[in-house]
Order: sequence, then C-alpha cells, then structure tokens
Amino acid sequence: MGYTDNSSTQGLDAIRSRLSRRGFLVGAAGLAAASTLSACSSPFEQGGGSSGGGGKKLTITMFVFLGGDLAKMPKEFAKEYMESNPSVSIEFYEQSNSVGYGKMLAQRKADPEKPLVNMGFFNTNTSIQGIGDEMWEPLDYSAMSNAADIRPIFQRDDSMGIGIGTDQYGLLVNPDALGSTPKSWSALWDPAYKGQVSFFNFPWYAVYTAALANGGGLDNMEPGWELWEEHADQIKLIVESNPQYMNVLSDGTAPLTSYFAGTGQQWINGGAPLEYVVPEEGAIPLPVFLQSVAGQSDDEKEVCQDIINEMLSPKWVTRWAETSIEIPANEKSETPKSLADLPAFQQSTVDGLMEIDYDIVGNSQAEWTERWNNNVVSKI
Repeated sequence: MGYTDNSSTQGLDAIRSRLSRRGFLVGAAGLAAASTLSACSSPFEQGGGSSGGGGKKLTITMFVFLGGDLAKMPKEFAKEYMESNPSVSIEFYEQSNSVGYGKMLAQRKADPEKPLVNMGFFNTNTSIQGIGDEMWEPLDYSAMSNAADIRPIFQRDDSMGIGIGTDQYGLLVNPDALGSTPKSWSALWDPAYKGQVSFFNFPWYAVYTAALANGGGLDNMEPGWELWEEHADQIKLIVESNPQYMNVLSDGTAPLTSYFAGTGQQWINGGAPLEYVVPEEGAIPLPVFLQSVAGQSDDEKEVCQDIINEMLSPKWVTRWAETSIEIPANEKSETPKSLADLPAFQQSTVDGLMEIDYDIVGNSQAEWTERWNNNVVSKI
C-alpha cells in the first residue's frame, strides 16, 4: 500500500491543482486527505497500462452513445485530454442508455464500490432514473470554470449532472405524401390526418402536448389521455426501430410524426423526403447530461469532474453540437456552420423551447407507458 509512482502522482497532482484553484479541494485538510488517499488507496495502484515513464495510469471508463457519430467527439476529446494528462487513461463503453444503464444497475447491486463506468453521456430519462437510483455523484458547479457559461436549462438544482447539449422533439413530416406541412402540435390529433400518424414506442410528448392544448399539463395529463384514448385510430402504427421509422415516413405509409430533430436531420441528409418543423407552440428540449457515477474513489471523482469541466468548454460543446446535431449548452459556443441555417438551431427556436419538469416525466414514465400500451396501442 506504500507504493508511489512519481509520474502518476505528478499527473494526479496537476489535475488536483486545477481543481484546487477552482475550489474543489479547500484548504490544508482537503489536500491532506487527498494525499493520504493517494498513498494508501489510490486507484493508480490498481491502474492498468503504463505511462510513458513506466508508471501506471488511472483509468476512467466513459459511457458514450452507440451509433451514428455520437462517439466521435468523446474520442477526439479523450485523445487530447490524455496527451495533456499522460497519467490518465480514458476507455469507452459504447452502448445505448436503455441497455447500458441496466448493466450499470446490475453492477451497482453486485458491488457498489466498483461501478461499471466512471462517467459519461446520459439522456434525460436515464438521468432522472439515475437520481432515483442514487447512481450519480453530485458535481461542484462552483469549482467548474465552464459551468457558469452553461445555459440555465442545462443545470440542475441538485447538481446531479450538467447538460452539454439538447436535441428536441418537433414535427417530422413527409410533406409530399401528407399533402401539407403542418405547423402545430395539434396536427398529431387533427382528424384531417387520421390514420397517417406514426410513433416510436411510447410518445409521452404527444400525450403532454394534447394535455397542454386542452387545459392540462405535466401535473394533469388527463386531458391528453382522454384525447388519445378516444382517437387511437389517428395512429397508423407504432414502429420498433429507426430504420422502420424512416421507411414508413419516407414511403408515405405514415407520413406524420413527432421525433428527434437530430435523427430526422440525419435521415434528411441521407436523402429521405422529410422536413423537420418547429411547432408554433415551441419544441420540447431533450438535454444530454454529463454525469459522474457514485461509488468511485476520491481520485476518480476528481478526474471525472475535471474531464466534465473540460468537455463543457466552448470548443468541445461546439464539437458535440456538430456531431450530435444538438443545440450547444455553452452560451459562448458557436453554432456549427453546417447547422446554422436549420430550423432547429434558430435563436427563436432556442428562445421558444418549452420548459419541461423532467423529474415528473422520469418518475411517471413506467405508469404512463403501461397506460399507453393498455389504452391506446391496444386499439390501433
């Protein structure tokens, strides 16, 4: 336990020094505790590969989304970060949140002090579920130099993660097959489009917007439920995969839906005859959060917070926006030129994003999904 690797210790000290200057380690007591940890139980002792000087590295495993270009920015960032911090090694766990988070939960139950991953990218629903499962380690925003530039909708009062960008739900339309280009959420339940609507799994946002249009909201979804339960025949089919979704929209089988602007734009870029429309009532934001996982050593927590802070810089937030097709969270980030003219990235769209209490959405998801399947899908 008394093993000391000078190259590794110096690398951790450099990161710790950055965090200390930001206020993460405060005073001599914090430094003494960190020093004791490094000498007695540092993860550097358990580390995998060797550094350029022959020392062992602290390995951080990052959860990144599987598919498309979503792993590009994290891998580019990691290469640059490891060059600047040679005592840190970043590895990747590429998976969908729906599959990967289940494995994170299983590992947490098996051994809470050995998490499957250290930090990573998580969608809104997974982020909320993780709060209920006590999966996350709170961040110290005051110690993160880039946090002050992150738009308020991406910050949480409990500091359980912080947003890097947001996709959005709006309308996705095949205007030629539909015969028009609707501009309102109400098109989804407009009798003029009966039998021409498709959805992927449970579209809580379709129930929510119907509730909102009929005097309800997230705290009173009943008006939305009543509408969809009565007009389930508005829906042509529920798809089970993105390829199926793109096909039924493109061939006119069901040319109207609400879906991610980013995915829709990828289909459009690939030649699909579709158009993304920002509803006049506003699009629904879907932030992607960076989160640190509970159960790590103090050394790992420090490095994860440093990685997250560096990822929130204008450079890397812009790169994430470019590869994920999302609105950047950092107010100092520039919208990539390839996205600047798209409807989803106009300032009016950003200013008009609906405010969603995702704690309600996350906590109600299971109950809502069951009701949707029993009372709506069964009638299609």
